[in-house]
Amino acid sequence: MCTDGPFACRALVDAEDRPVRAPRTDADGPWGGEVTGLDDAVVLEGHAERGASDVLRDEGGPAVARLRYAGAPRSDGGRFLVDAFGPDGSGFLGEPANRVGPRTGEVPLPGPCLTHAQSDGPWSSGVRPLAGQLY
Repeated sequence: MCTDGPFACRALVDAEDRPVRAPRTDADGPWGGEVTGLDDAVVLEGHAERGASDVLRDEGGPAVARLRYAGAPRSDGGRFLVDAFGPDGSGFLGEPANRVGPRTGEVPLPGPCLTHAQSDGPWSSGVRPLAGQLY
């Protein structure tokens, strides 16, 4: 993530059995961090709007997510990357989005999973179950 000014986000660490031994941050001013468990991930229930990178927990079955990223006010438009992991943070399930600049589109979600969206700015996700699935 690259940003100017105050910034707050959540990130997924220790995913895919790759433990983080020490975080790396490059900042021109004071910064802080807090480590919490997966239970603190926002539960994705139909629609979510987030201001920056975040971790969402999808507890439904297979679905389609409509992702929207307006971009960032940088020359390249900012970065938007979404990775999906198993519900416990292990097992990489796929990369629903990997984009520089604005993006709007639909992508499949595998079912119960954690999604880690890395974003330089605001984004949203609307989720609808696949036909015949309960959500």
